[in-house]
Parts: sequence; C-alpha cells; structure tokens
Amino acid sequence: MTDQDELKTDSQGPATRARFLVLTLLCLVAAVAYISRNAIAVPAKLIQEELDISLTQMGWVMSAFFWSYALSQIPSGWVGHVWGTRRALTCFAILWSVATAMMGVVVGFWTLILARLIFGISQAGIFPCSANTISKWLPESGRGLASGLLGSFMSIGSAVGTFVMGMLLVGFTVGEISIPAVTWRMGMWIFAVPSVIWAVWFFYWFRDRPEEHRGVNAAELEKIRGVPAVTKEGTAEPVAPGEPAPWGLILTSFSMWMICGQQFFRAAGYIFYTTFFPTYLQEGRGISVASSGILASLPLLTFVVGNFLGGIVVDWVLQRTGSRRWSRQGVAIVAMLGCGLCTLCAYFVQEMTLAMTLISVSMFFAGLGGACGYTVTIDKGGQHVAPIFGMMNMMGNLGAALLPVVVGMMFDAGLYGTVLILMAGIYVSAALCWMLLNPNGTVFDETRSERT
Repeated sequence: MTDQDELKTDSQGPATRARFLVLTLLCLVAAVAYISRNAIAVPAKLIQEELDISLTQMGWVMSAFFWSYALSQIPSGWVGHVWGTRRALTCFAILWSVATAMMGVVVGFWTLILARLIFGISQAGIFPCSANTISKWLPESGRGLASGLLGSFMSIGSAVGTFVMGMLLVGFTVGEISIPAVTWRMGMWIFAVPSVIWAVWFFYWFRDRPEEHRGVNAAELEKIRGVPAVTKEGTAEPVAPGEPAPWGLILTSFSMWMICGQQFFRAAGYIFYTTFFPTYLQEGRGISVASSGILASLPLLTFVVGNFLGGIVVDWVLQRTGSRRWSRQGVAIVAMLGCGLCTLCAYFVQEMTLAMTLISVSMFFAGLGGACGYTVTIDKGGQHVAPIFGMMNMMGNLGAALLPVVVGMMFDAGLYGTVLILMAGIYVSAALCWMLLNPNGTVFDETRSERT
C-alpha cells in the first residue's frame, strides 16, 4: 500500500497534527540559527585581544556576515526551490555548524572573516526554505501566526545565545553542581552542536510536501489544502518541483519591489536596536554602560511580543474580513505609522522613563508589522516562494548592512539625538511601501495582467 492509499483510507478519522510539528521544527531552526549567529557578540572583546586585531577590523568581521548573507539570499532560495527544503535546509544547518566550529580554531583576522562569510552563506537559506515550507504545509488562514512565531523565535534565539555564552565564559552553578568557565573557543564548539542535532532530526522526519508524509491523513490534508479563506482571489497554478523561477516576471513586478522596499526599511530600523542603540543611550542620554545593556533589551523584548501578536492579528483579521488588503496591508500600515510616530515622540521627550516607554512601544509596532511582511511574501510567491522570499530578504539585509554605516557617521558628527528622527523616517518610508503594495493575487498574476 502506498502513502497515497494510506492517506485515502484514513479520510474519516480526526485530522492529524503533523503540520504543527513542522512549524515547531521551523521555529527551532530559527532559534538555533540565531543562537549560533550571535555567539560572537559576547566574546568579541576577548577574540579581538587574543587575535590582536583592531576595532575597525572587528567591525569588518561583524559586517562580513551581513554581506554574504544578503548576497546569498537569491541563490539559496534557488537551491531550496530545486532541492526541496528537506535536503537544502539540512545541508545549510550542517554547514553553519561547521562555520561555528571554525570560529573556535581561527588564527587571525582573515580566517575569522572566512568563517563569518561561510556563516552568512549557509544561513541565507533558512527563511526562504521556511517560507516555502509554510506555503505548502499550512493553510492561508494560519500563515500569519506562523510568520509571527518565526520572527519571535529569532529574537528568542538571540537572547538565549547571548545569555548562555555569557554564562559559559564566566562559569555558573546549578544546585550543587558547579560548571567551570570555558574559553571562547570552547564556547564556539559547544554552540556548533545544536544545529547538527536539529539537522539529523529534520532530515529523518520531515518531507517537502504533506502528501509525502506518513504522519498526515486525509483530514489534515484537507485542512491544509482546503478552500482558502480568501475565495475571490485566484490561486497559482501548480508547477513541477524544481521548475525554474520566472525571474522576468518577478523583476518586473511593482508589488515585488514594494515588498523588497518595506523589508529594506524594516530591517534597517531593527538593526539599529541590535547595534548602536546602547551607544545612543550612553552618549545621547547619559546612561551608564551597565544600565544601557538592560535598557537596550527592552525594545527587543517588546519586538518579540509584537511579532507573536502580529501573527495572531493578521490571521484574525483575515478570518473576519476575508481580505488580504485589510489583514496584510491594513495591519502593516497601522503598525509602521505607529512605530514611526512613537519614535518621533521619543525624540522630543527628555524624561528617560517616558522616552524608553515610547521607544519600546515603537518596537512593539515594528514587530506587529513583521508578521505582515513575511505573510504577504508567502501569499504573493505562489509556487515560487523560496526565490521570492530570498530576494525580499536580500534587500532587507542590504538595509541592515548599510544602516550601521550611516548611524556611525552621524555619531561621529555628534548627532546622537537626531538618529531617532532618522528611525522615524525609515518606518514611515516602510509604511509608504505598504500603501503602494497590492496584497492580492501573486506577483506573476500581476505582471501577466499588465502584459495582456
């Protein structure tokens, strides 16, 4: 009996829940990836001193990841599309485990750069592959929550990785058991292990399509493939696995460029809070180094909450209205304008508690809009989600790579407070991209209709 026969004979039973384990695996890989990605942050000074490299060189080490990560988005999306998520994401996870372990054996500046470049290349495929999987394994009405959870687990992974690396470097005690401190090199080797464990589990259990999975019965498949919430909009025609992406249609789609634009601005805005925000607090607000570390974590925490709730809101609005325009575009515009307004208000507030409250609320709105960005990309991608998501994420990481350069120049000029005006403008620009974006149909329907 084939898998398809088994699927048909189980049509009367309750729906299985394999799709939820798929989502769990995707959330775990997001967390594991960010744990490894940020492993360098805490021991950065130790690495710099041991390898005898300058602060400027360390800056290049940090940025090396973003450049290779951004430029590898489209190629990795193509690999995910042709190979399928099961093979591609497994290989990517093993490769970034190797890159993490390489960090523990570097001997100088150039080997450190090489390890970070490999790191960026290998992690570039995570979200194109994840988005492609969500489009195949989850119904349209559940994509918002899935996107929100992915975004939340990224930030959770960052927080966990930073905390654990800090504990490993100083040592800690659990009950009566004392864990001695380890070197930063040993810390890197430890951080390489979780990704390998995840890769083995994922390759063994996961399948690219729910129809291919023994754990999916007909009832669950009906939930996944059933009548979509938005019945007025056309659905993409099925294509054979590995069919080349129609780049001519993608690159000439106005909506595609608006998706890229909103991601460029959102990623640029977010990266400020993971790079120069503590410096802004210290130099622009007169906060101590210790206090700035605590305060800098608050916007990141509200971003996690916003991302999670954003996914719920997006799905709820879709179910209530049946409209992508309200559930994707409407929610995103409100979120981006709310973020920009709160950030601008914080610029004019001198009292620190109120200013931090406004900034934290602004990042809540930023997280709320994050779920919209991922969800609309999955919707508009049709049968070519991986390469389209790769293009969108590439533009976002270019924004993330450029923003620290601009802010660094502003800080060198003493314009610490003015950076909040820049941040407000960035999020208003993201809102403008959303206003011009048509969330209905796919990018292929749009460009075909323009040519007829």
